[in-house]
Amino acid sequence: MAANMRSFIETVRRKATVVYVGSVKEVQLLTRTKFDIKARAVIGVLAVVRGPGNAREATIEYSSFDDKTPMLEGGPQYQLRPGIKVVAFANSFGSTIPPGYLLQGSREELLQRVVALSDSLSRMSPDQLKVNEINEGDRRIQRALYEKLCTYLRTAK
Repeated sequence: MAANMRSFIETVRRKATVVYVGSVKEVQLLTRTKFDIKARAVIGVLAVVRGPGNAREATIEYSSFDDKTPMLEGGPQYQLRPGIKVVAFANSFGSTIPPGYLLQGSREELLQRVVALSDSLSRMSPDQLKVNEINEGDRRIQRALYEKLCTYLRTAK
């Protein structure tokens, strides 16, 4: 569980080379075992908030679950479906490993989650910043990133 808890600290989002908002276009089942489903989602990139270039499409390979394959304890697992919106914090637009952090839902749900991340970050004490492996400069950069995401999510249709 400790390894998976790392994906919830701010440094994972801060160090993401690529941050984008997208819409799931297609989901492909790659493999299924008794314990896990490996899937790939093709994402139509709607906005690049951090990263090189202006990609129109991205792919994410991830772990999933369903009625036959129960959720693993400690995650991260996702159930992506065509039409679902995502905010991805990843190393590239072609992630062959799970993204560092992924939000999914409607535009309104994503906006609420990004606002919550920004609020949480702004309230962190110096000790909490250390636990999250970031400093004041990182906090400023991330707050600016969250503001860009919020602006996009507020204005997008």
